[in-house]
Amino acid sequence: MVGIGHPLRGDDYIGSFILRELKKSVNVMPVNVQLINAEDSVESVITRLVELRPKHVIFIDACEMNMRPGETRLIPVAATEYPFFTTHGIPLKLLSEQLLPESESWILAVQPKQVDFSDNPSPEVRRAGVEISDYVSKLLTEVNN
Repeated sequence: MVGIGHPLRGDDYIGSFILRELKKSVNVMPVNVQLINAEDSVESVITRLVELRPKHVIFIDACEMNMRPGETRLIPVAATEYPFFTTHGIPLKLLSEQLLPESESWILAVQPKQVDFSDNPSPEVRRAGVEISDYVSKLLTEVNN
């Protein structure tokens, strides 16, 4: 799982926020699960992703989908088009196709309310982030039992 988001752009930070919450709540991470916080630079973790050669990759990111703030969708990266609807440099589709061709890649997309200068997410997006983190944490804990 790769969390994406700029720490000073409000709801844009939601992917990194979710990963941070997961790291706090999961005592023992399953050996086949990695949590990688890319923040606002997916490019900074490309080498690590390529070296891991994951079977599955889930990018968690704020994405403009013309939905209500906090609504989420799990979207196959292959189903997205250029240009994609995120704020980072390299489109995730290009990254996945070129550098992770053997991985099944997904985007857990969260609709932002605001991405202006702020170090706090909107209440709707924060609530969605906590719910996602709680749900995934429960799944990861069950895998370990």
